Amino acid sequence: MSLLKKILMLALFFSSSLSFAQFLPNNSSLTVQSVQRWMDSNRDFTSVIQILDEMHKTEDDLKKFDALPAAEQDQKITAFLQQKKLLDSSNAIAIRHGWKSVGEYMRLSTKLGNAIAAYFFTEETAKLSAEHTQALRAKTDPAILAAPQEDIAFVKNNEKLLKEYIQAYAKGR
Repeated sequence: MSLLKKILMLALFFSSSLSFAQFLPNNSSLTVQSVQRWMDSNRDFTSVIQILDEMHKTEDDLKKFDALPAAEQDQKITAFLQQKKLLDSSNAIAIRHGWKSVGEYMRLSTKLGNAIAAYFFTEETAKLSAEHTQALRAKTDPAILAAPQEDIAFVKNNEKLLKEYIQAYAKGR
């Protein structure tokens, strides 16, 4: 093989591996595809999530972390996983399941969890008086109350898929 062909092959290899992330699906919004990816990867991430829970000592720490831009969250997650010697295995799980980062998986998990909680909140408050609704609203996490309407609608429209997953997960499938 000529030197020029070798150089072209190397250039093609590096350009394709560097651009891999741009071809990954959008995992920042709730779609059937992103939620299916989340469901498929959830069990593999279980041990990683348990370790990451140690990052936040208090609820206030978690709220401050959630308020950070995605890039800063990813940096903190990377540093923490590196310290715990889990970065390579965590990144391997993320890549295998089509996530750009562990943080991206975490952000979609939070988004989905808030949407599910907001859906149930909406369903419950529809049955309550205005006074009881106000009392329940006062006790509800602001992140749940701030869930976008399109996310709540997604949960409503895909309730069967989500319910089947939760039931299967609870049975250990």
